[in-house]
Amino acid sequence: MQENVSLKNKNTFKIGGKAKYYTEVSSKEELKKVLALNLPFFVLGEGSNVLVSDNGFNGIVIKLNFKDILIKDNTIQVGAGLLLRDLVLKAKELNLGGIEWAIGIPGTIGGALFGNAGVPNFTIGNMVKQVKVLQGNKVKTFKQQDCLFNYRDSIFKKNKDLIILSALLEFKGHFNEELVKTFFKKRKSIKGYSIGSIFKNGENYYAGKLIDDCGLKGKQVGDAIISYENANWIINLGNASSKDIEDLILIAKTKVKEKFNIDLVEEIRRLG
Repeated sequence: MQENVSLKNKNTFKIGGKAKYYTEVSSKEELKKVLALNLPFFVLGEGSNVLVSDNGFNGIVIKLNFKDILIKDNTIQVGAGLLLRDLVLKAKELNLGGIEWAIGIPGTIGGALFGNAGVPNFTIGNMVKQVKVLQGNKVKTFKQQDCLFNYRDSIFKKNKDLIILSALLEFKGHFNEELVKTFFKKRKSIKGYSIGSIFKNGENYYAGKLIDDCGLKGKQVGDAIISYENANWIINLGNASSKDIEDLILIAKTKVKEKFNIDLVEEIRRLG
């Protein structure tokens, strides 16, 4: 276990202070030992949906190195620490379809399950047969219906004591290269650092469109800016602070509320 570790390079926003403690675990036994310390903890994947405070975190940040892959017919059991992009490559190798939408999306399997990552008409939750979690000292198995998957939501998001260990995913059909190309074209390259969408879309609106209609594209605070490509993204141009990001989030919420009487709901997590 390391002490006073900078989290700036452990998230895709490239923002944040230090964790009092930081550790990487490769087994359930190691994870149990860390949790037995009874300190505040935060399980961090690739940090692609997390805003880390400049003040850091007065606890233990845990990175799971569970990356095992077990293949049986059209199912793959994957460790929570495996990167989404590595699963896409494995599916391509095995000619298994259903995960093509994840090409270019940063993050781990655990993080994707936590927030039910996806794109329109496709989510990771739809592929789940079961998820294994650690709760306290016990390993529990959740079937798909137990996971309460919803738009950018799950039972894991509501219960932080459920630590995702692995998932059994079901694939359908053959891997579709053309679908991969279609999704990849939609991924916009940006100059700077981002954690993707800040707000959830609503039933009758796209958050980015509302923010854009408020004239906020290009709005800048410090070294943070609301993206010109997608107003639901905030970009760190290089030296933004978490306060810069928080200020832009508040501006977007306030302006959208004033203009449309809609309360934007964040989909990001906060650390610290």
